Amino acid sequence: MITNENFIELNNNFYTKCKKNARIFNLLTIPTFLFGIILAGYFGYFPLKVEFHSVILIGFIYFIYLFFIRHNAYYASCKFKSQYLELTESLKNYINNNQLKIADTSKANGNIDDFLKEFTSNIRNTNFSSIASGIFPTLGILGTFISIAFSMPDFSSGTSSALEQEITILLGGVGTAFYVSIYGIFLSIWWIFFEKIGMSRFEHDALIIKENTKSFFWTKLDIESIHLQTSMKNFEKMTQLFEQISSQDLINNINNSLEKRASMVESIIKEETLLVDNIKSNIQNFDNLFELVKQMTLSIQTNVENLNTQNSINEKITESLNTSVQSLSNSLSNLDSTNVKDIYENVIQNINTMKDETDRIGWKLSKELNEYDVKFTQKLENSLEAIDSQTVKIIENLKEFQDISK
Repeated sequence: MITNENFIELNNNFYTKCKKNARIFNLLTIPTFLFGIILAGYFGYFPLKVEFHSVILIGFIYFIYLFFIRHNAYYASCKFKSQYLELTESLKNYINNNQLKIADTSKANGNIDDFLKEFTSNIRNTNFSSIASGIFPTLGILGTFISIAFSMPDFSSGTSSALEQEITILLGGVGTAFYVSIYGIFLSIWWIFFEKIGMSRFEHDALIIKENTKSFFWTKLDIESIHLQTSMKNFEKMTQLFEQISSQDLINNINNSLEKRASMVESIIKEETLLVDNIKSNIQNFDNLFELVKQMTLSIQTNVENLNTQNSINEKITESLNTSVQSLSNSLSNLDSTNVKDIYENVIQNINTMKDETDRIGWKLSKELNEYDVKFTQKLENSLEAIDSQTVKIIENLKEFQDISK
């Protein structure tokens, strides 16, 4: 943050006494004196013949000069010096509002010329000051032609003496008409003279401000110097880093690490090869298992068909039994002990035959299902165990490879 104490040197060097009214008086002395001579010649107090229209035209040019006089650099430079308090305050705010920190150093990121241009923009109108040196002689020449036009006779006389008198009047009018051009050209020279003096003083004051405030602004040389210092520091760091990289111990460590990684990669490749072989073996086992399941399914279908066939046989036996019962029923009317005994034995024999056949089919089906479950479970357990063991080995190898990479 810039404070008022930072501008003590600027205030001591820049502050000088300057009176704006004195500058106005200096700008008005000779033009006013010459205009007074013109008035004195018109009223007969000075031996100079001046026509009334010339007085009016010169007075008009003098009035224009009075309008432009406050835009002259001679007066504006004094006005600029008298505003040094506002200047320092505005400059302090401009520096504080444009602070930029580079490499632990804070300065204003701006240009003192831009600040001075903006600050002095309301002191005078540069458009008026730029055209003033050209407008005064132009008005003087215009006034000369107007004076000649007013003094021009009509040359209507018929005698030579009257014509000579009219020519004398014309020459007298032309003589006074040139006073307007002379006055306009003199004002232009007078204006340029003080304009150059004022600009030189303003440039001197601006140089003082630049010299005393250059430590507050970043310059191209400062930025390049900081950039060079930063580059040198970075170069030193890069040199140290290169020395560390090029050390023999680091190279040996890198070589050892690369060798370990290479061996680890080879080991992983071998493990992956074994895993691929195991996967192929498991796929073959799954194919065999699928084939066993297929065969077992076919066997179950065959047993089911046999069971259906047995059911058909049982239905036939049932029908035969029903027929036998019916015959028994029909024969009860002629029942005796011998017939009852024969019937009973036939019934018992048929029931035992049907029971034995049913037990044989159920035992065979149960045996085949148990064998299928045992074989399928054993195959599945073996395959899962092989896959788990290979997966654990791969994970361990990957962890070891990751530790070496770190």
